[in-house]
Amino acid sequence: MTDDRFFRRSGPFSLAELASHVGGELCAEAPDAFLIRGLAPLDSAESGDLSVFSDRKWSAHFATSRASAIVTNSTLGLREHNGTWLLLVQDPALAFAQIGHLFYPPPGDHDAGVHARAQVAETASIGAGSRIDAGAVIGQDARLGLRCHIASNAVIGEGVVIGDDCRVGANTTISHALIGARVRIGSNNSIGGEGFGFVAGPKGPMRVAQLGRVIIENDVRIGGNCAIDRGAIGDTVVGMGTAIDNLVQIAHNVRIGRHCLIAGQSGIAGSSTLGDQVMMGGQVGINDHITIGARVRIAAKSGVIHDTAEGEVIGGYPAMPVRQWHRQTVAARGKRSLGKPD
Repeated sequence: MTDDRFFRRSGPFSLAELASHVGGELCAEAPDAFLIRGLAPLDSAESGDLSVFSDRKWSAHFATSRASAIVTNSTLGLREHNGTWLLLVQDPALAFAQIGHLFYPPPGDHDAGVHARAQVAETASIGAGSRIDAGAVIGQDARLGLRCHIASNAVIGEGVVIGDDCRVGANTTISHALIGARVRIGSNNSIGGEGFGFVAGPKGPMRVAQLGRVIIENDVRIGGNCAIDRGAIGDTVVGMGTAIDNLVQIAHNVRIGRHCLIAGQSGIAGSSTLGDQVMMGGQVGINDHITIGARVRIAAKSGVIHDTAEGEVIGGYPAMPVRQWHRQTVAARGKRSLGKPD
């Protein structure tokens, strides 16, 4: 069960309501009117809870779970279990996520207003219904849309534009940026800082002027402790619906497509381009000035140093088609084992 001190729970909801919400089918013996009070993992669920079984590696927990009902599919549902009622769907993970939002909807309206210890420039524009917390700084000519929330000690720089219904976490600094609507930015981020651009000079490296912006489109989510540098001449762009994990570095002039997923500790070097729906595992490194095609999947800890065509699945260093990488890994292990003494 989730801790109600931190999460506001809706419900309870009947099994029939849940099935209707996700377009699923209840097993024949499940009572439509039975009320589900909350969500829990297979191994800790109790009576009144709903859980999910979406991967056969959890079969042992499925067999012994005390959840009143479990979301799964028709194939996994044939595995041994203790009589728990089943809610059958095509994609259990997706259905469980949809039910999660039903039980725990996004936070509603916050208390609007500017805290007495916030600093808001006279020329800044704050949209109706917005909340500015203690220690936050809103610079000259910055514009915030409706119902925004700027958390404690965040700094919104001069001229920055933020769309409606955005959230900016504590201690985040934003400059030289235009941000769309419904964007969620976590704590301790740097957005719009100078990129890492230098040229050789007679007295050592000389920094190249960073004269671009950061453009973040609608519905982007950014975790904590990330850095997104502004462009040197053009713009750094993060496409609509993209989700960025914690501890990610995005260098100047990078262009990220729509609905990409970028896992933690990844880095994208300057002037590279990612197509739509690219998925990057954790600790992936992308070389500068390369293009990653749409729908590419990159395995964790890979190093991508060449352009990649649309739809490829790649891994390793240097990154290559994932099946080739697996064959090389197996071959290398075989050589090592043959070289070991008996």
